[in-house]
Amino acid sequence: MKKASPMIMITVSSAEHNGNQSSILHRKYSDAIIQAGGLPVLLPSVNKGLTKQMILKCDGIVLPGGDDVDPFFYQEHPTPELGIVNRTQDEFEIQAVRLAEQNKKPLLGICRGMNIINVALGGTLIQHIPAETEKPVKHKQEAPRKVPTHEVSIKKSSSLYELTGTPALQVNSFHHQSVKSAAPPLLPCAFAPDGIVEAIESRNKDHFILGVQWHPEELTASPEMMSIFQALIAAAKK
Repeated sequence: MKKASPMIMITVSSAEHNGNQSSILHRKYSDAIIQAGGLPVLLPSVNKGLTKQMILKCDGIVLPGGDDVDPFFYQEHPTPELGIVNRTQDEFEIQAVRLAEQNKKPLLGICRGMNIINVALGGTLIQHIPAETEKPVKHKQEAPRKVPTHEVSIKKSSSLYELTGTPALQVNSFHHQSVKSAAPPLLPCAFAPDGIVEAIESRNKDHFILGVQWHPEELTASPEMMSIFQALIAAAKK
């Protein structure tokens, strides 16, 4: 009998669509999970009890891109460049990350998802890269989503290097926030040319946690980008 595909929860935020409050997710995320061999299930913002039940039932979790993370959650005041924040969504995803960490559920964070993982586990963020970085590269590209626009270098000692098999990747980029100080359980493992952290991973090799600042779901034709989702699915099967 064929073993069931691992259930991967993808957190989704609430937004108004055609006058109705809706849970909306770009389809590329679920497509990438399916392509890697997983079963995507959307996890909307629900009460804390239901969130815990759903996290305990799943085999892995993806936190996708979205709005800025409210600096309230890492004890900083908002800077003038801070974008849209949704404190309810932040609280929901922070709870989900902490439950996943406590129960050793595999975690993949993409763009905002990487930042919320870092904040949930005790890290801080750069609120606006151009204001806090010397000679920054363009991190919020205007090119199409499928077009890589800058390079990231990957630490050869990292798990990310092991799964991608390369010390450098060309990535797409749609963010203006990034990791400032990494949370204690996490290790920065990839960097942009201006020094901005582009990926973080768990220091504990037995627990899959990976955050990437780019959008690999848009680049699944690349074996290196697909390896990120395949690694999540492999961890979820254990």
